[in-house]
Amino acid sequence: MCCEACGVGQRKAWVFGFGTFFAVIGLVMLIFWKDIADSIKRNNLVLKVGSEAYNNWVEAPIPIYLEFHMFNWTNPEEIRNHKVKPHFVEMGPYVFLEKHLKQNITFYENNTVSYFEKRTWFFDEQLSGGSLDDMLTAAHVITATVADEMRHRNKFIKKVVNFMLNREGGELYTTKTVREWIFEGYKDKLIDFLNLFNTTKINIPYKRFGWLVDRNGSAEYDGLFTIHTGVDDMAHLGSLTHWNLKNETGFYSAPCGTVNGTTGDLFPPNLHAQQEITIFATDACRYMNLAPNGTIEKYGLTGYNWIGTTETLDSGENFPNQKCFCDPSIDECPKTGVVECKKCRNNAPIYASFPHFHLADPSYVNAVSGLKPDANKHSFNLAIEPITGIPLEVNGRLQINMMIQPDNDFDIYRDVPKFLMPMFWFDQVAVLDKKLADKAKLVINLGDYGYYIGTPLLSVGAIFFIVGIVLTVTKRWKRMPNDDEDMLTT
Repeated sequence: MCCEACGVGQRKAWVFGFGTFFAVIGLVMLIFWKDIADSIKRNNLVLKVGSEAYNNWVEAPIPIYLEFHMFNWTNPEEIRNHKVKPHFVEMGPYVFLEKHLKQNITFYENNTVSYFEKRTWFFDEQLSGGSLDDMLTAAHVITATVADEMRHRNKFIKKVVNFMLNREGGELYTTKTVREWIFEGYKDKLIDFLNLFNTTKINIPYKRFGWLVDRNGSAEYDGLFTIHTGVDDMAHLGSLTHWNLKNETGFYSAPCGTVNGTTGDLFPPNLHAQQEITIFATDACRYMNLAPNGTIEKYGLTGYNWIGTTETLDSGENFPNQKCFCDPSIDECPKTGVVECKKCRNNAPIYASFPHFHLADPSYVNAVSGLKPDANKHSFNLAIEPITGIPLEVNGRLQINMMIQPDNDFDIYRDVPKFLMPMFWFDQVAVLDKKLADKAKLVINLGDYGYYIGTPLLSVGAIFFIVGIVLTVTKRWKRMPNDDEDMLTT
């Protein structure tokens, strides 16, 4: 660049040219890089074919586990001894690796996308605290469903149903293996009779009973979801617009029946620390609001944490705006911390709560023995990295309960106490791994790279300009030989 063969003009061109080049690139990085980075982030976070978010959304890139904690009823024969509480022993956990795969993906012009989600579970014996062949005693769900549906019928019909229950397999409780209770299901004499009887008055829409029977490997079971892609507005990314092509669930009156929130695996970026998060729980056929609760650290990422509160599963007792979650046709609304799910669960007297009746009215846990609510073990937690909307850690915990109540028209339920029986609780666990955490850091810090690169480039450009100006002022562009050199050449 500054060789003797170069003239003064060439040397100036090189110095000021390089100064201009580095200065312009540096200024561009400082001025425009943030917008460029935001565009790159946006293109990778929205749901469109080929984006990073789309690929991770179609098939979950991290392991998800579903833990079942089953309740074994140890003293059913003492149900009519009102001095003895029903006692339950928690068994498990029975841990299943859960695979998610979106199917039948259809994009629409209004920037929404519909899909089914196929979920498949594989038992992990190593992580489990028991065998699927463990025997477990619990209430007979079909008998309880029939009795509940017939509760307000006239005496004659109830006498007929009572006769049928006594002759055709009605029971207060039954003992089956854990595998039968969860996925495999079991054949039942009462189910066979009701299917043969074929009446619309008692609708039992299955041939085997199991809490998740016919669900393993099914894409249609959870229904058809329609969500925002975020292409037109990132603030709506992942939010549900329809479930099974409807914007109302049909299980609760408005606004409680509104399809609302996210499915729990996709959230918009730029979340605020104090805003509520709403998720839609298909197992309860309703949305649930989670409240902010501090921060967590995971692989160098800081996430906001949201938890279930007393409002989350309230049916109007403490939060009047949630009164619509109580079905006016039932005898009484559940107390706080418990929600009724009968219509959602084929009219079975099913109620949802947090595990061990955490945050629920004390009357529920006091009616039984063996349960010990613990916020550390039983709270619903969701931690999200706020800039990208990527979940860092999920513990989605809910408990399924069944109402047992006396009815003197049915021999099976004569003189039994009224209480909410815990059947099982589950914990859906997902934790971000280091590989995805590193990708998230790259996205988060992308906007800063313009400053880190632009500032040194601008400085190098400035140095070239300063050198050029100094050489111009001192007229040193052309090297002058010294006197000794002149003497040697004469």
